[in-house]
Amino acid sequence: MNRKGNIIFIFIVFILLGLAGSGCVEKEDPVSATVRTYLEAKNTSDYRTAAQVVSDKYQSQGYIMMTWDRVEKVQDKEIRNIELTQNVSGNVAVVIANYTEIEYDSDAHNKIGEQNLTQYFKLENMDGIWMITGISSTPLPPPVATGTVKKTPLDQLSDNATYILPAALAMLAIGIVLDRREKAQRTGTGQKTVPVQTAQLSRFVRCVPSQMRAGTSGTIDVWIKNFSQQPYQSVVVTGTFHEYIRVKNKKLKFGTVEPGQVAKQTWKIVPASPGRYPVNEVTVAFTFGGKRYAGALDPVWIQVA
Repeated sequence: MNRKGNIIFIFIVFILLGLAGSGCVEKEDPVSATVRTYLEAKNTSDYRTAAQVVSDKYQSQGYIMMTWDRVEKVQDKEIRNIELTQNVSGNVAVVIANYTEIEYDSDAHNKIGEQNLTQYFKLENMDGIWMITGISSTPLPPPVATGTVKKTPLDQLSDNATYILPAALAMLAIGIVLDRREKAQRTGTGQKTVPVQTAQLSRFVRCVPSQMRAGTSGTIDVWIKNFSQQPYQSVVVTGTFHEYIRVKNKKLKFGTVEPGQVAKQTWKIVPASPGRYPVNEVTVAFTFGGKRYAGALDPVWIQVA
């Protein structure tokens, strides 16, 4: 990592440690939070968000989309009053979700029914992240641990905040001084690109495929929201498409995304045959604060009927 990257990293560490140490960040239990994320995504038919908290070995995004649309018809239902109870054993957990489901008429959107439901979720911790691995309408057996929970980097930082914070402050001060000296000595050489982690990108960039059939046009909407106080400039998103997917323009140019703005560009595609195909190497590049950043998202899966 170069000097600029070190400064950015130290600054982020400093902020995280400061928040964790001050108690300004309330740490929501990740087990229940995972199930709540799934139910709230179901409430808005957000297949992509649901797929991010469900193990793809259990249900793919395409499977979730088809089940919600054709079997459960969630677009005509609303979930309210979610209450969650969890039982955790090591790296395995069971969450009981009690909630109210309201059903509406698909044409007039008038309320036609209401019922209290209970669903049972099985979860497993995979590399520090809780993922849903089973959903049942009947009670599940108590969880039995098959391993230990791997701590996330933020957990490790919080656990050692007392020891790391003073060192981080000193390194931050040194880094700022060195960065100022480097800027003063700069002669206008080429701009370097700062890498951005996938987890960071996925917080403000979303790719949402439409329902698709072989031989007909479909879309993948790419949404970008700028949560910062400075603009994202020269924003470009590119992807590598499967040979069975025809796309007119692989490069989406967003230009400038102002603070607080939500921007959307769309890939227009035509799938050649039924199946499940990935869009790989979804790369996002942008300029922020005078520096160029770039990173890659996880593959976007397209389900073609």
